[in-house]
Amino acid sequence: MDDITQDRAHWAEGILRAGRELVLASIRPDGSPHASTLSYANNGLNTYCSISLDSQKAHDIQHDAQVAYVVNRPYGAWAEIQGISVDAKASMLNETEELQLASTLLLRKYPEYSKVISDTQTLPWPGLLFIVLRPQVISLLDYTQHFGHTEHYAVPTSIPA
Repeated sequence: MDDITQDRAHWAEGILRAGRELVLASIRPDGSPHASTLSYANNGLNTYCSISLDSQKAHDIQHDAQVAYVVNRPYGAWAEIQGISVDAKASMLNETEELQLASTLLLRKYPEYSKVISDTQTLPWPGLLFIVLRPQVISLLDYTQHFGHTEHYAVPTSIPA
């Protein structure tokens, strides 16, 4: 599998900017799969989410950081599907700089978050954890080319700028 090129990374970033939610798949401690819909914001190919402290997702990620997620551009017919499917490593954020980045990105994309956190400046927001999903493999889905068109790329730790 080839490493993702700058051009294909920009295409994937466009999907992340256009999407409104992602579906995150994680593995429960008993080995069974678990899927959840999340709001997210991205910085390049790194994707930030906030999740509840005591959520199934939080427990899953503490047990096994390997996750997968999908994001699609809005579409009206299957022949218009463009999206990404990503194998990633999830990490809970605890460093001030990255916590600030995550909160800024999420508030910019979802201004309604401001109602949830209106009484606090605490990061992470009370009752929530911030996580980052760092991609390892990205599959680009582009049904505008033909049904099922998919390209697979490895994502190096230093993502192309």
